[in-house]
Amino acid sequence: MNFDNARGDASSLSKIRMEKLGIGKKMSKESGEEGKHTPRDDGASEAVVPKRNGVKIKWKDFVGSTTFVESRNLARYSGVERLFLKFEGNNPTGTQKDRIALALASLAKSQGAAAVAAASCGNFGTALAWAAKLCEVPAHVYIPAGYHLPEDRVKRMTDAGAEIHYEEGQYEDVVVLSSKVCKEKGWFDANPGLDGVREVSLEAYAEIAYEIYRDMRRAPDYVFCPVGNGTTLAGIYHGFKKLYEAHKIDELPRMVATSTRRGNPIVKSFLMKSRTMLDLERTEVKETKFNEPLTNWHSFDGQEALDAIYETNGFADYASDTRMQEFSRLLREEEGLNVLPASASTLAVLHDLADTRVTIKGTFVAILTGRDFT
Repeated sequence: MNFDNARGDASSLSKIRMEKLGIGKKMSKESGEEGKHTPRDDGASEAVVPKRNGVKIKWKDFVGSTTFVESRNLARYSGVERLFLKFEGNNPTGTQKDRIALALASLAKSQGAAAVAAASCGNFGTALAWAAKLCEVPAHVYIPAGYHLPEDRVKRMTDAGAEIHYEEGQYEDVVVLSSKVCKEKGWFDANPGLDGVREVSLEAYAEIAYEIYRDMRRAPDYVFCPVGNGTTLAGIYHGFKKLYEAHKIDELPRMVATSTRRGNPIVKSFLMKSRTMLDLERTEVKETKFNEPLTNWHSFDGQEALDAIYETNGFADYASDTRMQEFSRLLREEEGLNVLPASASTLAVLHDLADTRVTIKGTFVAILTGRDFT
């Protein structure tokens, strides 16, 4: 939905807002199932524990338990009753990807892999380099040669001892290439969408849901999450679903995907009312230095994210670069959080749904996935 076109018609905007937020509708519950994994009372699940020099490393000593604060100023600005911010920039390399990187590097170590490798636009590569060093496994990071890679990301990867490979093509092409190299050399393939990698990643991101529950002692009404490949949103949903099945929460939050107007198949698939992921044409992807963490013509865990949106009666929408930059600035000024513009897409979409005449009741959580080091 193009909110710029709808902005001139107040009644239309109000209708759009109410339909998307499901005002007047009760979210359908999913029945619990017996015999499934039950989260512990604190909401946390058991994690794979790596060893360093024969000593077990507890993942909680390094990742997670990130900042969770209520933002009254931005709640008023966005037109919602209560707004909470989950800032993943507190993780060691500044993004939520540290969670899955440590889990995957640990798995690579436990399998005796000679190295671990993956394609990245920068953030996952940085996280993987850090985690691989911690787990004492060599890391190889494959980067699309044409990407706007911040100097901080390169420095962190090289400081951690990772070998960087710049390859021609888009991100999806480099995923295929790096997976091929892994197969040839016997390295652990940490690329998204693979059997084994997907399950470990969803469990790692489920911890975000457990932490939100731990701090709120309930589920929020809505969770807004940036999407590229869709893994983070799918993992958070996975965590809340486990909490629901364990009878810790009464209802699942509505999952809301936010991304760039310049190329994301999860959002486009939802707006086209498709329940099956639809890839974009390559030419539809327009990368900028602000939206690159969100752009994909193929989302490797997109179907899982799309399923989560539909199963919780959620929705998905776009944010412009201008709006993402605006909310990155507001987060810095109002909350003292240095957030990447792409990560601020959650608040940009939330704000565009607001009606200045009415405060939307309920609790909203915005996932802020990355820290801005510039």
